[in-house]
Amino acid sequence: MSKLDNTIIGSNLPQVNGNIKFHLMEILKEKNITRYALSRRTNIRYDTICNYCNSNVTLINAEYLKIFCTILDCNIGDIITFEKIEEKTSN
Repeated sequence: MSKLDNTIIGSNLPQVNGNIKFHLMEILKEKNITRYALSRRTNIRYDTICNYCNSNVTLINAEYLKIFCTILDCNIGDIITFEKIEEKTSN
């Protein structure tokens, strides 16, 4: 976790071993839609679409997720998942 994350989120929250992953790029490939085309259809900035495609999002916009689900005819769980990172135990 970076200094910025600690400042914004707070240091009293529990540490979580895992990552939020976005699968927007995979869905776009399946549906044969470019990031540019999605940007044009949704009026969401191209750079923002790229950030969601690259899992480079720090604040998740619920409205964007609803728009993606509507335009791409999918569910939120198709776009975003939480992947736990298992801690290695020593023997």
